[in-house]
Amino acid sequence: MSDSKTQPTQAETTLPEKETDVLTAEITPDKTEQDAEKKAPNKKQTKKKKTTAQLMIGFLIKLAVIALAVWMLFTFVLGLVIHYGNNMHPAIRDGDLIISLQVQRPYLNAAVLYEHDGKMCLGRVVGMPGNTIDISDEGALTVNGTAPAEEVFYPTHRCDTSDISYPYTVGEDQVFILNDFRSDTNDSRMFGAVSMKDVKGPVLLMLRRRSF
Repeated sequence: MSDSKTQPTQAETTLPEKETDVLTAEITPDKTEQDAEKKAPNKKQTKKKKTTAQLMIGFLIKLAVIALAVWMLFTFVLGLVIHYGNNMHPAIRDGDLIISLQVQRPYLNAAVLYEHDGKMCLGRVVGMPGNTIDISDEGALTVNGTAPAEEVFYPTHRCDTSDISYPYTVGEDQVFILNDFRSDTNDSRMFGAVSMKDVKGPVLLMLRRRSF
């Protein structure tokens, strides 16, 4: 009788069948989940590497976009020319690289690029629309009866080969342009005021290409 009390019966040592099924399900992953994980593609493995041809095409497209942007910038916004001659000495010299701002209208005392007879020229605005320009026989320049505030110390003489008479009134949408080196009279003293549409903008930047 003592043995029957101390040893557990078979019913006590064996778990119910339903409980063992639950434990087995918790420990062992579902077979369908394992299959799904095996079939799931690895993103790193499926990511295709770009070929050399694709990289080259992408590089050429970027290069073309940059070239187009630069072309539009220097066609519609900025003007880029090399100035030849010393008509603007000493401020601007022969061989200097000139960058102009084409989207800005010319203003008084500004050095500007302008077109005359199909040639790109450089000069300084001394008269705006409606201003009266006068040049005396002694070489004194006046604008509206007053000497302009400019850093040009050369005397301003009239052009002997021109039919322009003084006092000269600048017309509407025009500017009167003179060279800084006033002995060179190939400016408005020779051909009159310049139309605004022929002015390619004031000088934004000047780069000296020569040391002299």
